Amino acid sequence: MKTKKRLSIRSKIQIMVMAIIVVALLITSTVSVISMLRIRSQAKDILKARMERNLSNTVVNKATLANAELLRYAEYTTALSDYISELYGAPEKYKPREVLPPQPLDNNKEVMKRYLATREISYENVKDEIGLLGNAEQIFVPVYNSDISNIVAIYLSTKSGIQISYDADSEMTANSDGSEVYYNYYGRVWYDLARKKGKVCFTDVYMDDYNRGMMITCAAPFYSELGEFKGVVCMDMLIDDLYSAIVDFDVLAGDGDYAFLVDGKGYAVLPKYKDLNIKDDKEMNDELIEAIMSGETGVTYSEISDCYFAYSPIESTNWKLCIRVPQSMILEPVQDMSSKILTSMVWFILIFILVVFMITAIVRSFALNFTEPLFALRKDAEEISNGNLEHVAKIYSNDEIGDLAVSFNNMAISLKDYIANLTAMTAEKERIGAELSVATKIQEDMLPRKFPAFPDRNEFDLHATMDPAKEVGGDFYDFFLLDDDHIVLVMADVSGKGVPAALFMVIAKTLIKNRAFMGGSPSEILEYTNEQLCSSNDSDMFVTVWIAIIEISTGKGIAANAGHEHPVLKRAGGDYELVEYRHSPAVATIEGLHFKEHEFELHPGDNIFVYTDGVPEATSSDNELFGNERMLEALNRKKDSNSAEILENMKLAIDEFVGEAPQFDDITMLAFRYFGKQ
Repeated sequence: MKTKKRLSIRSKIQIMVMAIIVVALLITSTVSVISMLRIRSQAKDILKARMERNLSNTVVNKATLANAELLRYAEYTTALSDYISELYGAPEKYKPREVLPPQPLDNNKEVMKRYLATREISYENVKDEIGLLGNAEQIFVPVYNSDISNIVAIYLSTKSGIQISYDADSEMTANSDGSEVYYNYYGRVWYDLARKKGKVCFTDVYMDDYNRGMMITCAAPFYSELGEFKGVVCMDMLIDDLYSAIVDFDVLAGDGDYAFLVDGKGYAVLPKYKDLNIKDDKEMNDELIEAIMSGETGVTYSEISDCYFAYSPIESTNWKLCIRVPQSMILEPVQDMSSKILTSMVWFILIFILVVFMITAIVRSFALNFTEPLFALRKDAEEISNGNLEHVAKIYSNDEIGDLAVSFNNMAISLKDYIANLTAMTAEKERIGAELSVATKIQEDMLPRKFPAFPDRNEFDLHATMDPAKEVGGDFYDFFLLDDDHIVLVMADVSGKGVPAALFMVIAKTLIKNRAFMGGSPSEILEYTNEQLCSSNDSDMFVTVWIAIIEISTGKGIAANAGHEHPVLKRAGGDYELVEYRHSPAVATIEGLHFKEHEFELHPGDNIFVYTDGVPEATSSDNELFGNERMLEALNRKKDSNSAEILENMKLAIDEFVGEAPQFDDITMLAFRYFGKQ
């Protein structure tokens, strides 16, 4: 009886490896061929869907960038409005600065010049107001020469009939003898729009009075200290320059694709389409026009032009950003892809047959020389994995197995180095953590945390808390007695987070407190602090501050708000309500700022609640803000609680709203209840 011949280990490995490779190649080849055929049949739909997604993402991103650029104009215009309001609020602090009518000698020079609205207005009657407004040059010049390079003119137009402009266009308006120039701006769209809206706004596109081209104006009203409308301050930009700043970009770098803006009246804002209403554009149907003007984001195909139009609104204006892409750009690659796929399939089959023959020969040789060094290498790997990093694997051959042995030896060396580095890094991390803990403790000690703060005083009750988003924060509060009858309350928020903000917070808090003890009103305290911080503020940080000085015996107080959140007030027996009024700019933004202050009076049973933006801007996992309405609702839920309970209830309401979402900003609050003299 014949015995069956037993296969050697090498033969088994050879057969097994060949079988695995062949089966894997067959499966891979089959899947690849099916996939290529499917891709070929679906290429058109895939490319169209991908292009629509790309177009939608592109137009949204570009609209966001355009909105950010427009907001820069709005921020500069708001700063101009605030400064001019300051002029009207404290005219005695400024020396008169004469402003002349446009002079022929000033052609192509950037100068201040004046205009009168009508001939009925006498220069002598408005001379003092012109002298006051001449001080606007101190802010017109830096804004005109700022990084917004496409400003044509900056000007203010008052209710009394004075217009003061800073530009280089004297040759367009100046009389040959330099006499008075009249320009009736009453009824102009930028004047009426800013006056009616009562806030910074953008006009639609209009033709410039001096034929310089299509223009857009960013306008903001300014007021007297009593809130009386005094006029409008504006910045003019040519639409060509504005388009280059916020729209001009390569969309897909193809032939026939471009981007354009559409204003609120349906006019296209694009050099090649000036004065064209999209309703008159033969490339657009009614459905496409309605979609663009709806203010929604989307992508629509127009059969008339055989093009795709992507559109998205720009939030700061009533404009829409549109991108036009011919369909041919999307479908042109489909045919080329189809032929390439067929060619690839033929080559794939031929290469597959060749590879099978080559693998047969290679595997046979490979199996003969593979087993012995592999077994030895396995033992070496087990030795190293057991922790013996000093073990060295033997190198049997100068091939991949030998390279693997070298890699094992290098791995052992790398592991030793890694363990040493990890030990050092762990020690360094522990050191940094310990230092941050000390910094946190130092910051906590900077803030008054002992409550009740004044146990021997029964005229009021107060409590304050600060929860930093990081180990250290930029928010701070403070309260201290100037004397037996005056208490100072401070709530502030430094821009930024972490250690830099904490250091800036220490400086600002110290300056405010030291200046308060030197005497003076809240505005004088902030003006002193502003000057000290601006003198060495290389990091361009700033701090918003709410500060109040309260006379304890009468409840009368004076407060100033430098860009901070609105305080909340509850009268005895009433509800908590926001106290809204125009803020001054934040501290450490511009040198020479003057800060508004206002008087108020507390009665027994009245409550004040002040906070930083970490309260209303606390964000849930759904990216929803806590907001002022929820804040007021939480305060009024148990409105008769004492100061400590008020802050505890508010923190619980914020935590319940935020849930598991991380805290992104410092949360700082202070509650003050006034009982009066007893």
